[in-house]
Amino acid sequence: MADALRILQLNSARKYVGEAAHTLNLTEALRLRGHTVWLGLRKNFETHDRAVERGLEPIGFHMPSRWWPPQDARDIHAIAKLVKQEKIDLIHAHRGKDHWQAVFANRLYSLDIPVIRTRHVVTPLHNHAANRWLARRTAAMVLVSKAVETDVRRAGLFEGERLVFIPGGIDLSLYNPATQARNAAARVALGLPGDALVAVCVARFAMVKAHNVLLRAWQLVRVRLPNAILVLVGAGRFFEESKALARSLVIEDSVLFLGKRKDVPGILDAADAGVLSSIGSEGFSRAVLEYMASALPTAATRVGAVPDLIDDGVNGKLAEPNNVESLANAIIAVLGARAEQRRVWGRAAFEKAELGYSYASWSEAHEKLYARLLADGTPAAHVNVGE
Repeated sequence: MADALRILQLNSARKYVGEAAHTLNLTEALRLRGHTVWLGLRKNFETHDRAVERGLEPIGFHMPSRWWPPQDARDIHAIAKLVKQEKIDLIHAHRGKDHWQAVFANRLYSLDIPVIRTRHVVTPLHNHAANRWLARRTAAMVLVSKAVETDVRRAGLFEGERLVFIPGGIDLSLYNPATQARNAAARVALGLPGDALVAVCVARFAMVKAHNVLLRAWQLVRVRLPNAILVLVGAGRFFEESKALARSLVIEDSVLFLGKRKDVPGILDAADAGVLSSIGSEGFSRAVLEYMASALPTAATRVGAVPDLIDDGVNGKLAEPNNVESLANAIIAVLGARAEQRRVWGRAAFEKAELGYSYASWSEAHEKLYARLLADGTPAAHVNVGE
């Protein structure tokens, strides 16, 4: 293990979405490796609350929604004060708001430490004057998927060793990969028939998650697999609309809407397969990684990081996004396969998660990056990207 470091992780996310969970998990993983990690979050919002529940002792920052230096001065000063008082070695930011605050704190208060940014989303990174200024003062950009890497490279703001590919990680100890004889108790708890074919989708009810496509695909699945049940875990804007759609498609008796839950690993114990129907984003898919950690084969759309995780025909099946028939065929192929075939795919999924996405390998990759940047002796690699 690398020498123990003193690290400040920052994330301004309000909702506990994938990138927020990523930051909390990374904080936990690095602490398990013996590092001292401070976790700075936007106070009075869900991500901060979840960190408190997990015993991560977050520091609450204001982090107002709009970026405007005068209103961010309070946080910038607080970050600088914390770094100086606690002799923090580096700052790792995870969103645009906290990235800007970290860089301003570093510059205005002469902290002279590396600022690292992880890019979680597959949305265009624009090459304009402000982002060029920010990039020159950022020691490294961490990329969580090949899709994110493609987008960042296209922007031309970072290159060479300042681009580092480190996908997300997961605490495998929370999940049960023992696929045989694990389903009975979990199914009883959810009121599911013991002989049903159960697919689980863990996703917030947002447009990008395309529950409308999934439900229409499920209507086709039920024609081929009459004993199949779809369990939907999550909440959000389109929750009630999705329930209404299930009723209109006359499939409500085969769809279980659980709402937001904190016992996802236990729910996955009741499943035969995982499902994801996203039509975009998925910079890194926490849900798919949870399915893999539970040794579940997955039917998922080919978006974002999903093809990094799902090898078509090896640990699941890929479908085209926003395509009802393609998604239905993928679900039928996975859920309707013989039980032994599902177990083979599930074992392959778990082995891939264990090899490349465990807390140990994940934290070690960050350790190596941090150590290299600190050894360089400069707070950021200044490159000529033009004005």
